[in-house]
Amino acid sequence: MPRPDKQEPVVFDLVEEHGPDAAAGTDEGPDAAAEPLARPPLLVRLSRVPRRTWLLTAAAVTVVAVAVAAVDLVRDDRREELMRTSSVGVASLADPPAEIWRVPFDTLPEQGQDMPLDQQVVTMGPLLVVPPAKAQSQWVAPAPDRGEPVLPGFEDVVAIDPERGEVAWRVPLGDHPTCGPTGYDASTSTEALVCVHGADDVREVLTIAPDGSTRARSADLAQGEQVFPGPDGLAVRTSRTGEPAGAVACEPSVGCSPEFVTTGRDLLVVAEDARTGTARWRAVVDFDPMNSMNCQATVESGERLTVESAVDTDVVAVRAGAGTVVVDGCGVSATLSVSGTRLDLAVAADGSSPAWVTELDPGRFALQGEGPGTTVVDEAGETLQTLNGWVRVDATSPDAPDDLWFVTTRTDGSGFEAQREDGSVAWSERYGWSVLLAGRDVVVVDRGNTVVGLERSTGAELWTWSRDGLAGLARYRTLTDGEALALAHLSRDGVGEGRFVTLDLDTGEQLWDMPTTGPVVAVGGHLVEFTREGVRGLG
Repeated sequence: MPRPDKQEPVVFDLVEEHGPDAAAGTDEGPDAAAEPLARPPLLVRLSRVPRRTWLLTAAAVTVVAVAVAAVDLVRDDRREELMRTSSVGVASLADPPAEIWRVPFDTLPEQGQDMPLDQQVVTMGPLLVVPPAKAQSQWVAPAPDRGEPVLPGFEDVVAIDPERGEVAWRVPLGDHPTCGPTGYDASTSTEALVCVHGADDVREVLTIAPDGSTRARSADLAQGEQVFPGPDGLAVRTSRTGEPAGAVACEPSVGCSPEFVTTGRDLLVVAEDARTGTARWRAVVDFDPMNSMNCQATVESGERLTVESAVDTDVVAVRAGAGTVVVDGCGVSATLSVSGTRLDLAVAADGSSPAWVTELDPGRFALQGEGPGTTVVDEAGETLQTLNGWVRVDATSPDAPDDLWFVTTRTDGSGFEAQREDGSVAWSERYGWSVLLAGRDVVVVDRGNTVVGLERSTGAELWTWSRDGLAGLARYRTLTDGEALALAHLSRDGVGEGRFVTLDLDTGEQLWDMPTTGPVVAVGGHLVEFTREGVRGLG
């Protein structure tokens, strides 16, 4: 006897039937002439299927559907988490964002004041950290009722949660503050923000940790010394060595005499622990003759920054990159790593032809000299890669493979090659001026009036998008969620409305666009916009 739960086989029987009229006969009786009958349709009769079979089938379909949905959710969650790790990554660009929070600046622009926003930032862990605008800005607008620059921004160093817009902490600063490392696109991250502030004779070095805790010490500057914030928790002290050079006079109508500064003093650079003052390394940057126009100093004079009428042959400035110390001054120029290596001289045979240094990512730097070639080195200046051409530094999606370099060999900057790690050429692009985004499957290229999507593996053109309607705007930032591309545009003069345009990465279809009033950056996967009134979150 079969088991009661045993499934029966499904049997299909083809049965010929004549329908109800055939069974009942016709009204003409048996003597009527017989007429041929049309062939009846074949009806399919499905044998009885047990209810258990239907239930099991339905359950299996449901399980598959749930599994597919779960895989999609896991994939989306992983993609979002991956995007949150990058300064070009956004959790989602599926829909146009709206303002979800706002933090107003302490100082707002004067009525009628129309000037570009000049705000640098840095990320510390999950927080967006915004130094005072005056700490970095070179833009100065005179206030009508007082003789000092008025810049919109915070008065303190302010840390903001980019998801909720909550102010995590504030650290007040004194006169003439400068902080580093910082940048304009939120791509710089640090574990220690160093700020130098206070009057010239009592400058103080302040180190800020990600939780807002601080440690301060006196700079103890000797005569002629200056101190600047550096990366990796460094404070950079500079001083000229040797006898002072002679004066150079400048007249606005005729220029400077002499035209070139041929003699000057070398520069001693000392990198010290910003918290303790302990020296980590020292370097001497030799003086190199240069045009005297590059030796003019800017000083505060009344209501605005002005250029002195005489050249200061000792003028020097230091900028902190994410992993570099960049020295620039009269007769001196150098780019050093956080360990003190002269990166700009790392591949110069005789040490006399400094290279232009570009930070690629933590621990990798591109060195480009006068010839059409790029050398990629590490922090110690050791060669990692040699490329035949000038490497293009592009925005890279965090889900993109690290298998191609985009390199140009043309002096006009147009076109490029996609080179593999072994130097072979995977494909070429003739008309592109810049790589907007190196994505996982698509490389997005700017051809001037159009944006094109190229297949990453072959360089084949997949789609084009026209930039009509963006006249007078300049591209500022490229962002992505892995499925869409966002192009942030600002007005060329830094004043007025910009546009935020989003395209599908696979098809180039414009998904949506929205107006903006300032730079838009990504922090932890969240969109943040800087306006002249404050900082606001978009979501």
